[in-house]
Amino acid sequence: MKPDRKKRVCVLGSGNWGTVVAKIVGSNSLHSELLQERVSLYVYEEELEDGRKLSEVINEHHENVKYLPGHKLPPHVVAVTDAAEAVRGADVLVFVLPRQFVRTLCATLVGQIKPTAVGVSLIKGFDSEDGPLDLVSNTIARYLKIRMCVLMGANNANEVAAEKVAETTIGCKDKRLVPLLKAIFQTDYLK
Repeated sequence: MKPDRKKRVCVLGSGNWGTVVAKIVGSNSLHSELLQERVSLYVYEEELEDGRKLSEVINEHHENVKYLPGHKLPPHVVAVTDAAEAVRGADVLVFVLPRQFVRTLCATLVGQIKPTAVGVSLIKGFDSEDGPLDLVSNTIARYLKIRMCVLMGANNANEVAAEKVAETTIGCKDKRLVPLLKAIFQTDYLK
């Protein structure tokens, strides 16, 4: 695939699991014909106990010292504190944030993403703010008007970060996305 056709990935959420996913995507993007090397990691800005900003520490030391200490991120995973800036130009949006923040984030992103973008939800739980229970992926799809896929499994973030073997399942209605999703998420230890 031509470099200008490679897909740009943005990971939305920098907690324990989000940081692990950013590490995987960043590692996979180095050797992929389908992915751009640079990976945006949306970080809700926090001040650490020593007064430093979490995003600055991630960008300078390539480590999320608060949520995933001891695990280095590839240097081309870039922490971005503005959600609209993080998703700008992204072809794939990976949602890895607590369920209760999804609607607020989506409201911020309306009109900011490519209409052809695809979302992948790694968020556990259901949405019930508007009445009956619904999948979080459906809420995201309604807000952002994008196609959604879901990645779920009995995955422990610390074990996956330590590259212990884990299985996961991706649910997606569009089979044409399978090669792209495999390029993003599959590793020797995450199948």
